Amino acid sequence: MLRRLAAMLACLTLFAALPARADPSDIDAAARGVVRVIIVQKEGDQLVPVSHGTGFAVAPERVVTNSHVVEQAQQDPNLFIGIVPSDGGEAVYGRIVSVSSHNDLALIATTKPMRLPPLTISGNPSTESGAVVAVGYPQNVDRAQGLSMADLFRAQ
Repeated sequence: MLRRLAAMLACLTLFAALPARADPSDIDAAARGVVRVIIVQKEGDQLVPVSHGTGFAVAPERVVTNSHVVEQAQQDPNLFIGIVPSDGGEAVYGRIVSVSSHNDLALIATTKPMRLPPLTISGNPSTESGAVVAVGYPQNVDRAQGLSMADLFRAQ
């Protein structure tokens, strides 16, 4: 009996040590809550992108991004925040609700309903390391891919 219990525990230990695998449908679902945050300047009738980064929905009309992404718009009243949803829907303007420069986080409210699907945030991160999938719009990657200014206003 003791040998069977030890064998069962050994099998459970093997399965527990396997890294978790993300289901592609989970990644697709999470990607729908990811947005491009664009800092724009108006020049006549044109919107000119100044910089951009990634954000993710924490509520249907609230987006979290890095504070460094919106820092210029926070300091310059001539710059505006645009939010481009990943599903190709209409881009809307956003306004800063709160900023924590220390944590490099900013909360943005949309100025029109977007009905973004919020991502789930866990307060209990896994202690095991494993593969990580990142979904977003880092500016340097977009530049390296040779995206045009017009591409920044479209879902990618």
